[in-house]
Amino acid sequence: MQNSAQKRVVITGMGTINPIAASVPEFWDNLIAGKNGVRTLKYTDTSILPVKIGGEVDLPENIGDYLPKKKVNRFERFIVFARIAAVQAFRDSGILREDVDSAPYRYGAIIGTGDGGNAGHYKSCQSIDKHNSVEFVSPFYVVSVIPNTPPAYFAKDYNFQGPNFSVNSACATSNHAIGIAAAMIKAGTADVMMAGGCESCLNMSGLSGFSAIGALSRRNDSPETASRPFDKNRDGFVLAEGAGVVCLEELEHAKKRGARIYAELSGYGLSCDAFDLVAPHPDGRGIAMSVNMALESAGLSASDIDLVNAHGTSTNIGDLAETTTLRRLFGAEADRIMVHSTKSMVGHLIGAAGGVEAIAAILALCKGIVHPSINIFERDPKIDLNIVTETRECAVRHVLSNGFGFGGQNSSIILSQFKG
Repeated sequence: MQNSAQKRVVITGMGTINPIAASVPEFWDNLIAGKNGVRTLKYTDTSILPVKIGGEVDLPENIGDYLPKKKVNRFERFIVFARIAAVQAFRDSGILREDVDSAPYRYGAIIGTGDGGNAGHYKSCQSIDKHNSVEFVSPFYVVSVIPNTPPAYFAKDYNFQGPNFSVNSACATSNHAIGIAAAMIKAGTADVMMAGGCESCLNMSGLSGFSAIGALSRRNDSPETASRPFDKNRDGFVLAEGAGVVCLEELEHAKKRGARIYAELSGYGLSCDAFDLVAPHPDGRGIAMSVNMALESAGLSASDIDLVNAHGTSTNIGDLAETTTLRRLFGAEADRIMVHSTKSMVGHLIGAAGGVEAIAAILALCKGIVHPSINIFERDPKIDLNIVTETRECAVRHVLSNGFGFGGQNSSIILSQFKG
């Protein structure tokens, strides 16, 4: 067995459902076209809410290909989204069920979520209040809201008996899930790990909570232009839902079965600001630690990075903190390194953001095309980075993808072109 220093982790499968796509190929086509996925909400009564827009997902017509239709109504949407993305990634990997059954404890899943089943909690409390009784609380309530159901549900049906749990670190969740899963592979705990995040908080409790702290854009009259990272007149992020999951695999294991390899997960970094429960540290100290750790673990420097998939949420303080930190870390290289924000098109998927953005980064590596950041009408003069505003064809060797969450949670991953 290789020691952990020698083990390499590659991506052999991808799956997503998000506001602009119900599959990876559709996601790519819409990314490079600069398609917007934000709209006036259809599935939530927003009559008493100040925010009436979001990155909402329509379930695909072929939902029965992923899970029994009766389960769709029993489970909260974040679980359904995770199931779709995880099954897509598994199928895309080319791993066969007999491969899993021959050594099921070598296959695991870490699929995180930021808000979990907040809609389920709300509905159950409403039921108790309405009937002054617990008689009508659903027997599926508990399994439909706890954060570990997404990986557990996938594992049950696909016989993944290895490491299986959820992580929760707000908007850093998916990167943490991917980084921890890769660390487990490097440590020899597993050969294959499904990793990423899922989210669905476009509901009364989610929208009212984020609205109450002034985090959300209120451009209800122009949803298609509401998510505008790096724009001078940005006024908050757009809440969104969906899932992004990747299949991580130990390189030799992937080679042995003749797997198609998309990219390599070369670096991972994490930190905590230890400063505020909502705002990032003003000098970006935690962001810097996370990015530097990812670079060091990958054995790379700023000169190796070609693209940053920024956290870029469209909040005033967040976009500035990331910009200031990247400029300080990268120096003159910041004039060359391309920067974009997938959130400009899909909104902010909270715990699922990093999973979806990792897929965007992998596609950039594979296709040699960088998707644009849309909705930049007047560039913030304080954001002096090489922002990509039109689809650009160019070689991409290494992508830094950042995810920063409430509580000062910081996570960075580096995805690289695979070179045997």
